[in-house]
Amino acid sequence: MNAANAQLRLIDNPRPWRLDERTRAIGRKGVAQAREALRRGRRSRGQPPDADHDASPPRRRDGDPRTGRAAA
Repeated sequence: MNAANAQLRLIDNPRPWRLDERTRAIGRKGVAQAREALRRGRRSRGQPPDADHDASPPRRRDGDPRTGRAAA
């Protein structure tokens, strides 16, 4: 296989891939711990807890701000 035809081959998966509830709970706990660590770090620097947080997603300057698609 050379660089010109280097592609991954797709494989069929007979079952849908899902996380079980235990795995989801572990993930949620880890995210909560990370957020708390960030809050503590910001507090120790004298910043408000959400100083670096922007509630809106970044928008493309060239196009529809709702979809990010190029203007027609």
